Amino acid sequence: MLKSSPYDVRVSRNTIIKEESGPFIGIIWYEYTFATSQTLAESKKYKNFLHQSSKNMTLKNCPIVYRVIVRPPTKKIKHWTGEIYLDTNQKLSATGRSNYVQALSDKSLCELTIS
Repeated sequence: MLKSSPYDVRVSRNTIIKEESGPFIGIIWYEYTFATSQTLAESKKYKNFLHQSSKNMTLKNCPIVYRVIVRPPTKKIKHWTGEIYLDTNQKLSATGRSNYVQALSDKSLCELTIS
């Protein structure tokens, strides 16, 4: 799915994991994060916003990554669904996201076509 997308040059930041808890209790989804040159550039802007140095930042340690969420079919939705957006590489939670990161996520959100 990501191989045929504009995200083909990437550094994996975590393995694909199955989630069944967290802010979406009762929903199963798969999650994957990765970094690209775009996430590195956004990470530098984010660090600048926080008044922190981005001097030694690389694709392997940049705080902003692409997060991919994929959900299997359910009783109501009979097909796989997914989305990709910019986020921090921290575990998903219902709270704790800064307004900066939330705005970045909202602006970058894209639905994935899964066939």
